Amino acid sequence: MRFIRKLLFVVLCLILLALVAVYFIGQTSYAAKWASQWVNDNTHYQLSLGNIDYDITDPSKVVLNGVELKQKEQSPILIAKKVTLGLTANQWESPFHFSSLVLEEGALDLSSKSATALNLSSDRLQLRNMALNIENADFNMQGERVNAGVIPWSLTGQNLPNTDSHFELSADKLVVNGIETERALIQGDIKDRQILFNNVGADLGKGLLTASGQRSAEGKWLIESLRLSDVKYQSTLSLGTLLEQITQLPGNADIEIKRLDLLNTNIQGQEWALSDFSLSLKDVNLIKGSWQSSAGTAVMSAFDVVYGDQHWTNPVLNLALEQDSVKIKQFSSRWQDGLVRASGEWQRNTKVLTLDDVALTSLLYTLPEGWLNELQQPQPEWLRELRIAKFSTNRSIFIDINPEFPFQFTSVDASGTDLVMIKDRQFGLWEGQLNINASEATLNKIDLRHPSLVLTATPNSISFTEGSAFTKEGLIEGTATLGQQPERPLQLTLSGRSVPVNIVQSWGWQAIPLTGNGNINLQLNGHLKDKTTGKPTLKGTLKMVNAESQQLTQYLAEPGDVPLDNNVIQQSDVSVSSPAEQLTETPVMP
Repeated sequence: MRFIRKLLFVVLCLILLALVAVYFIGQTSYAAKWASQWVNDNTHYQLSLGNIDYDITDPSKVVLNGVELKQKEQSPILIAKKVTLGLTANQWESPFHFSSLVLEEGALDLSSKSATALNLSSDRLQLRNMALNIENADFNMQGERVNAGVIPWSLTGQNLPNTDSHFELSADKLVVNGIETERALIQGDIKDRQILFNNVGADLGKGLLTASGQRSAEGKWLIESLRLSDVKYQSTLSLGTLLEQITQLPGNADIEIKRLDLLNTNIQGQEWALSDFSLSLKDVNLIKGSWQSSAGTAVMSAFDVVYGDQHWTNPVLNLALEQDSVKIKQFSSRWQDGLVRASGEWQRNTKVLTLDDVALTSLLYTLPEGWLNELQQPQPEWLRELRIAKFSTNRSIFIDINPEFPFQFTSVDASGTDLVMIKDRQFGLWEGQLNINASEATLNKIDLRHPSLVLTATPNSISFTEGSAFTKEGLIEGTATLGQQPERPLQLTLSGRSVPVNIVQSWGWQAIPLTGNGNINLQLNGHLKDKTTGKPTLKGTLKMVNAESQQLTQYLAEPGDVPLDNNVIQQSDVSVSSPAEQLTETPVMP
């Protein structure tokens, strides 16, 4: 018996000695190299360990130091200064499931398929001061100095885990789908494969972002509330490109917005800027990249809006968003030292904008360079037609400083009804009636008083009637008809009494040898755009007689001749005789 007791004692001492040896050897660099080599030889991964720590007083935890894990010939999945593994009672049965998993001071990349193939899981995952990178087809996120916790957590090839869990994340810097934030905080839950964002907060563009919402298992987003305040954002993109990028942020996912508020934001981009801009958006959906709503609202205001060479002050826009239309309940703004207001409706299906009432008050507007060519360009696809039921302007000034033909209209009053200003994306006056009056006008250095004109448009032509204006001592009157066809056929009659007989010379007619006041009569017809050459082909006659009873008739082309190119006008010399003589005709020779 004594021998057996001694033998058992010796065996027990050897076991304890072996355990002590294993305990100390396991914490050496040799053990770390052995574990790394085993993983490298028996798996598709490469593992590098600095050393392994194990505290016998806390036997449920193993600490790995200096960890780097990657798939062979790939970028690292995990780099960590310290990884703490919480062991479970059935660790041998489930070697990749831990009671806890703590990653500290490193980087975790969950983008590659090799990362999700690990099939790791843990009752609790913690990240401490880690860099985090997640990328897939419709979502990407990069974080710096991330602290996070997930209870429980599993790493699979699915976008959403199969089990419900709770998560919290904070980061000094977080970039989500290209949007950069600082001091971010996200708290939420995963239930029935849906992500519930209970609380989201971050500093964005030197402002504050707060939000709540959820993402369904199918990838659809519901934003319960999103609030951005005091944001200052500068972009190198044009406004159209930026809006297009915003619609593409969720990838192919649809978005339902219950409420979105932007308060006191300042945004600037390429040739555009919004100062103290506020937006309130309710019940709006983004479906397949297109904004839709059945009963939503949008209210916008700003202190300044700059778009290209246009500057709007204190604009206010109130919209009601319906299934197939956008109702403009109110639009008003200070513009060009005056006031603009309008209301109306835009139809989604027909791309027709109908304005019930447009009013311009006290504008001082200088037309931009090349404005006429700009109006001839096709309008955007969303604006195929523009209708104005009622139009008015008063006490406005319009100026064109084009040196070839400058003009200015002062104290303009105008009214229009049932106007069609854009048709098939082409600007013009296609239908309706427009009455225009001004107190004064200057047309290429010719001063006029009280000019007035009535325009009546049909799909076939535009009629200019009741055209009149006073010169210093006389009256000039005119009518015209301009066809809507591509050739622009023109018929014009202009007459003047006690006006300078050479008045039309300043408006593009050839040199006139007569001087002084008198009576004139101009008849002009032809096409402004020839089918073949694209140049004007006009014929005309100008008759005039001055106060000394001298008479002169000039032709743009001799009667019966083929109309001449307006750029090659010739005239034979004319000698003006004494008042008793009368000049009969001076043709423009071909």
